Amino acid sequence: MATDRKSPPRKPADHKDPQPRFSDVEGHELLKPFSKVKGSDQARLIARLQAMGVLEDSDEVDIDLDQAADLIDWVAERFAPDIEAFDRFTMGAGGMERALNLVTAYAGELGKDAR
Repeated sequence: MATDRKSPPRKPADHKDPQPRFSDVEGHELLKPFSKVKGSDQARLIARLQAMGVLEDSDEVDIDLDQAADLIDWVAERFAPDIEAFDRFTMGAGGMERALNLVTAYAGELGKDAR
């Protein structure tokens, strides 16, 4: 029996650029190897990024700069074997953006097994 009902229009698949491999992200060598990161620290990192809205699939994220500053300092203390080298990486023009890009890539790699 044929019907006049039409299928809903299909939307094209979302073709976001794939997340770069962590080893290709500038500064990746400044953070400890994944094998040395405790599960509790992984959970805390993901939770902090989620609270900031950084892990959402939105192109526009309104970041609380105090939270960003606290996160960058916390990551340095918790995940950087050489805190001074990490701090130097975050200094100067674009330092905050470099740090957040590095941290989100790190968290993305840590969370791959959980997906």
